[in-house]
Amino acid sequence: MSEAGVSPEEDRKAWLRRLANEFLKLEALFPITSFLPDEGLPPWVEKVEQEIGATMFPVARIKDDLNLTPNRMGALIGHSCAIAVWMIEALQFEIERAPELDESKFTAEQLEHGAKIFYGIVNDWYPAFRRLAKRALCTSVDRTYDEMTEFLLAYSAGFSRKPKKFGMPDVGHSAMEIYFFMLMYWRGVNALGSVRQLHEVLVNRFGPYRVGELKRIEKICQRIGLHYRKPGRPKEK
Repeated sequence: MSEAGVSPEEDRKAWLRRLANEFLKLEALFPITSFLPDEGLPPWVEKVEQEIGATMFPVARIKDDLNLTPNRMGALIGHSCAIAVWMIEALQFEIERAPELDESKFTAEQLEHGAKIFYGIVNDWYPAFRRLAKRALCTSVDRTYDEMTEFLLAYSAGFSRKPKKFGMPDVGHSAMEIYFFMLMYWRGVNALGSVRQLHEVLVNRFGPYRVGELKRIEKICQRIGLHYRKPGRPKEK
């Protein structure tokens, strides 16, 4: 219900903004920082990020306009909570395998760094996500019937898409692993001379069956705006 003197539209925007602000604060609690620089990225790298985000959060439709709606906010939180649960399950799986690991293969710094990431996720980031989910679901009860329905249906649709296996999340289409590879090694990809060279690199990494024909990689490059210079005659002196 709206507060006295506040229009339903303003009250709705304030509710969504509060959830969005809390959602954005969770990024600072995640113990793994982005490996991408804040500036100087080629446009195609940013496009790859958008493609990955759109694939991992399909119900939120983040490739459309970015207006906050109960549907989009519910989907973002639902998808994120599903990924958070998947991550905790993956960590539990690794803990159960821990006795099989040879710690002598790792340096003390690597073990310490791994422990820091583990406890940061388990003790800080994941509990914060649970608090956000509880607050979001509870506050939706105070909204109008239509707003609550829109929010809860989107949350449920997003939450139901938890990845089913560990390792590379089984989300989205088969191009996801190619997108992740290109994002991870964007400098090397950017330095290649042609789509054919990129195709060869991907085939060496994933195998011809998973990568597909050259035409497929050409279409991916067109979609993300990755253009290589066409070979031509050298300039005359």
